[in-house]
Amino acid sequence: MHIAIDDTYGPENDTESKFVTGKRRTHVAVVFPDEDAGYIREQITNCLDEIEKQTGVLAKEFHFVDIYNRNNPWNKLPEQMNLMLFEFFADIYARYRWPVYIQTIDDRTIADHDFSLFPQNIERLDISKREDLSLLLLLLKIKIAHKSKPSPINIFLDEGKCKPGLSIGKEIFHDWNESYQGNYCSSGSEPLLQIADFLAYSINRSTHLSTKKNRTVIDNWFISLIGSMQINSSDIQRTILPEDFGVEDLDEFHSNDRKNKGL
Repeated sequence: MHIAIDDTYGPENDTESKFVTGKRRTHVAVVFPDEDAGYIREQITNCLDEIEKQTGVLAKEFHFVDIYNRNNPWNKLPEQMNLMLFEFFADIYARYRWPVYIQTIDDRTIADHDFSLFPQNIERLDISKREDLSLLLLLLKIKIAHKSKPSPINIFLDEGKCKPGLSIGKEIFHDWNESYQGNYCSSGSEPLLQIADFLAYSINRSTHLSTKKNRTVIDNWFISLIGSMQINSSDIQRTILPEDFGVEDLDEFHSNDRKNKGL
């Protein structure tokens, strides 16, 4: 397995939801078959080359917060083409539906669980920091999900916390029965991370928009687009809501889901 992991934060402002609270820290992992990794990398690079040919935009990577907000160099795209890129990547994902793991730490997670038995520090991760706890739990989730049928793992974690090249996960996967390799990488040098960036940003923005009052037409379009991808993840629960749903509808869904899980 080749696994690309990216993080996504905030917004940190409090919401009116009881369950989608502020100061969220989320990590998203996308699992690619070993035999497809090279092809995916090649196609991502080819897409960047084609965008340069068609629009003159020279970008080293797809970074979706910048694409959505039309930050440089994506401000040079023709009007609405930034949204077309989201449609393009959503179509690619819907075609392949790579498995996705998601881990979020927020106010609700801290209130629900006792993490006092966890080691305070492991592999440069300080679990008193929500972003570090989120990453640790995601790695454990991946390990548990595949422990019955272990296979070689190559993990690529987007840089930010540590410099590219530093290892991650060796202590957590110390008893893995197959080969394990995990490193921090830059998304510019590892194109698989750009798919993880797309999923992480899309999931986080959809969550944020679900708590927003007076959503715009584009806001609802975005939520619908991401929903249509049918993200292949047991960490996502699905429901059908009217276009004008509010926080009350969202919280009712969360409440019922928590009851089903015994929370």
